[in-house]
Amino acid sequence: MPRCIAQTPKSGMIVPGENVAGLRLGSTLSDFRAIFPKKPDIDMDYSSVAMNPCPASSQWVDLERKATGVFVILQNDRISQISVQTPRFHLANGMSIEASAAQVKHLYPHGKEFVLIGSGGKSNGGRDLHYWIDSSDGVAFELYGAKRLVSAISIFEKGKDYFPDGCISPPQEWRAVRTSHTNNATESRSY
Repeated sequence: MPRCIAQTPKSGMIVPGENVAGLRLGSTLSDFRAIFPKKPDIDMDYSSVAMNPCPASSQWVDLERKATGVFVILQNDRISQISVQTPRFHLANGMSIEASAAQVKHLYPHGKEFVLIGSGGKSNGGRDLHYWIDSSDGVAFELYGAKRLVSAISIFEKGKDYFPDGCISPPQEWRAVRTSHTNNATESRSY
């Protein structure tokens, strides 16, 4: 009898604080692989080790769209965050990766901005990554480059704190960005 092979969703919805294409927060790695089948030698699983205190994670690469794909962060063997880095999935308002920071801030006016100091690299033009986080909705937007475009949309449990990859790993530093009408300032928060 032929074996049934799971098919990756052709597209799907990102529901803040809940799910991506039906994969719910609180699901297991097996649930993730049922929706996003692992491609040997391409998709990766990363475990937490003593030198890296961040939670374990797993990645599905979107080869069809030539995109980084979808990451899940696991805490206590359950998915605590889902990060979408492919245009395959979008929010109900139509927002997907490559949206502008202005669009994000307009649609999520209650969010707060953070910067991950020490995250600048070649892939993002050497600039530190910024994040627009709406904890009440359970959604975070990673913003990169001079134009501050969305490179990832992450969902997490509503009302909880969000950290990229589930934690901040030294020497990187997490800072809240305070803005005022007269100037922009950065306030340090240690986590």
